[in-house]
Amino acid sequence: MKNGKIGWGIVGCGVIGYWHDRAVRANADRAEVVAYCDTDLSRAEAFNQKYASGNATTYNDVRALVRDPNVDVISVCTPSGLHLEPVLAAAEAGVHVLCEKPLEITLERIDRMIEAAEKARIKLGVVFQRRTYEPVQRIKRAVDAGKFGKLILADAYLKFYRTRSY
Repeated sequence: MKNGKIGWGIVGCGVIGYWHDRAVRANADRAEVVAYCDTDLSRAEAFNQKYASGNATTYNDVRALVRDPNVDVISVCTPSGLHLEPVLAAAEAGVHVLCEKPLEITLERIDRMIEAAEKARIKLGVVFQRRTYEPVQRIKRAVDAGKFGKLILADAYLKFYRTRSY
């Protein structure tokens, strides 16, 4: 913790990384992004210039990022199926993790992540931001009230606008 603030590292400097960066900046009284990491170093450097005025450290190796003494927590914003390595590296370094969904793509990989977090005594959280949205809360209340009977399976189709680059 630097200056009494939680030092945050963003792993994966794409669309999702932007939203994590924005969330940390919205809590600037308690946390600050101190490092960016992307396998393409130029992307990490671009994030640093655009969002941290060049004041953060940039990496293209997650193991180097989690060894940075200013990093207390990382957000794993890499594509699905590429969450295991950053989480294991963070656990090994004693750094807490907020991971994008899905946590991983196989139960075996998820179990490895949970085991590593428990062994290292770090916090491992998964982002499920939509659960707090009012439409989702209304559905939850209806389910809890039995409005749909006994549910055994549910499927939802959600439309989201995405740019071509996404």
